[in-house]
Amino acid sequence: MSAILGNGKAESVKGRSPADIYAVVDNVRLHRLRPTHDEQYPVPVVLVPSLLSKWYVFDLHQARTMAGFLRDHQYDVWVVDWGKPRKRRPTPGFENYVDDYLAAAIDDITGAVGLDRVSILGYSLGGVISTMFTALYPERVTNLITLTTPIDFHRTGATATWARYFPVNPLVDFWGNVPGWWFRFAFMTAGIPRLPSLIKALVGDIGTKEERQVAKAVRRWINDGVPVAGEMYRTLVRDCYKHNMLIRNTLHVGGRVVTLSDIDSALLTITAKEDHLCPPGAAEALNRAVSSFDETSIEVPGGHLGAVIGPKAHHLLWTRIADWLEPRSGHHPSDWYGEGTA
Repeated sequence: MSAILGNGKAESVKGRSPADIYAVVDNVRLHRLRPTHDEQYPVPVVLVPSLLSKWYVFDLHQARTMAGFLRDHQYDVWVVDWGKPRKRRPTPGFENYVDDYLAAAIDDITGAVGLDRVSILGYSLGGVISTMFTALYPERVTNLITLTTPIDFHRTGATATWARYFPVNPLVDFWGNVPGWWFRFAFMTAGIPRLPSLIKALVGDIGTKEERQVAKAVRRWINDGVPVAGEMYRTLVRDCYKHNMLIRNTLHVGGRVVTLSDIDSALLTITAKEDHLCPPGAAEALNRAVSSFDETSIEVPGGHLGAVIGPKAHHLLWTRIADWLEPRSGHHPSDWYGEGTA
């Protein structure tokens, strides 16, 4: 499926990073942050969000933006915007997100920068899709970063136990795409005992005008849910959480088996110490499954979301990502003398 190139449209949302938008396929778009330096690392960084929430978790506010932080450290940053899944049935499945949407986005990016490979950072369910893509298209990925991403789903604790009994087939058959409000209700109900500490962890202090703006941006993002593609969700619950087929190398996507040992890119697995949705063991299983010679696993404080956008994410997480990418992204921009080799 061919992607649409050259249709960059400027976007400047108050509080967010200036970016150009490129249409990809269906409702999927790419946001390319406008650089703040004349030269950048050659290998672009593609941020892949979860499908359960909006893309701008990576760019909430100018004071809370992983995408902007990486851009300011001279990385060419692209963010995948999944949009809303199509309503027609069958609804999108993993094969659509991997073989159509993400593959087309990577085609757009590599065509724009003139390289064959990219660095991919996938968050949560976006990390699952990024891992599948890297296993099926290892020649397209130089560096893979998974951020609080479950791979051994039977090690996700209560979530795995819940999936054994959850009637996912009737839910998807009835709704098609699962409404966003259903997930918000489920997550908020499960998290009510931890709600005060969760809000504090995400927002931090609100004494200044900027801190209040950040708090408003966090609340807006939390409430800005999207429907989740039904067939993808059916596979996630049935084949991943219930039968653990991804780590067992028996999961099929688009007629092919996803074999994790086919991943040979540099790998960074990031876990969060207080993550109840993806405990560290569920994510670190990827390091033992790949064939990469360059693989690293780090743990940061915080929970599934707080580790990414919390008030301490700047120095606890983003800096470590930038430092890990630096020697793996081609020549340093300060060494630029014309054409470089990635």
